[in-house]
Amino acid sequence: MIGRGGLVAGLLVYIAVSLGCMIFAPPEQRAIRPQYTATRATRLTGFPLRGVAMQLQRIDFMDTEYRQSIDEIVDVGADTVMFVVDPHMENGTRSRIYLDMRFTPTPEQLGGLIDYAKSKKLRVMLMPIVLLENPKGMEWRGTIKPDNWDEWWESYRGILYHYSWVAEKHGVDIFVIGSELVSSETMAEEWRKTIDMVRQTFKGLVTYSANWDHYRDVPFWDQLDFISMNCYYKLGDNHNVTIEKIQQRWKDIQSNILNFQKEVGKPVVFSEVGWCSQQNAAHEPWDYTQPDIPIDLDLQRRLYEAFFKSWYGVPQFGGFMIWEWPPGNGGPDDRNYTPEAKPAEKVLREWLAKPRWKVE
Repeated sequence: MIGRGGLVAGLLVYIAVSLGCMIFAPPEQRAIRPQYTATRATRLTGFPLRGVAMQLQRIDFMDTEYRQSIDEIVDVGADTVMFVVDPHMENGTRSRIYLDMRFTPTPEQLGGLIDYAKSKKLRVMLMPIVLLENPKGMEWRGTIKPDNWDEWWESYRGILYHYSWVAEKHGVDIFVIGSELVSSETMAEEWRKTIDMVRQTFKGLVTYSANWDHYRDVPFWDQLDFISMNCYYKLGDNHNVTIEKIQQRWKDIQSNILNFQKEVGKPVVFSEVGWCSQQNAAHEPWDYTQPDIPIDLDLQRRLYEAFFKSWYGVPQFGGFMIWEWPPGNGGPDDRNYTPEAKPAEKVLREWLAKPRWKVE
């Protein structure tokens, strides 16, 4: 779940490539769930991924604080870091996507941070994620309806070309072509054009990060190397939920995910999984925005423990990216997602110290 405060609009850099035209799926087809022919992925190596995510939203942190966070991620025992970068739309109806260079790292800055992570023996995953600068009402990237989809796709592919070029130049292992763009997912042909374009530039593994309640409706998994999804399921009714109850809930969730995994024939990776340090973390894990909810470090710890007990070592499970490890000290007064200097960090360290498992 992205901590996405509104950034002040500034210098806007528009990047675009001229590709393709928009294809809308008619309404009667949108309710039809895609069918897959199970095909074993042949390009996968180095799995499982046992990683931590970092959002890159401060250019003044590139040479100092972000590198310190990378050192901390290595120390905690992770083998992968996911860098999250954020192109912007003004709101959900706009047709252009832009980079605000007051906050967005340049290719040289981003490349330098990737190189630093690689020097620490981390694998690197790069995920551009669209943020809305001034959303209207309840808009978010999953509900966008651009005035002109042709322009939106052209603009979006330009952004991906920019980041895929940086990723290839600096040896990124995995490139994520999108995150939670639910309203665009019916446009399968546009996504296939987008995937083809990215693969022309980037030679590593390619995936898409689906929303946890919408992964079954993505029609282009067969074009990607593995299934990727965020993971913010409701795992309890209140802050008193026990580890055992959380594990029971995971059992049902896991059955559904692994049945789908068998249908597609590719491993599943949780591109975002984590819980804020608040009392609503079990029943509203996606909502970190309520400052009046009490901090609850032990609930976060229990959620971590139950997650690892439920998923660690499952052969079809390709790994996870813990959300998240930002610059700063974390600690008992921090209500956000980082496990740093909290009981959850001890749990994370213990499980990352365990042997890797074989991914089928």
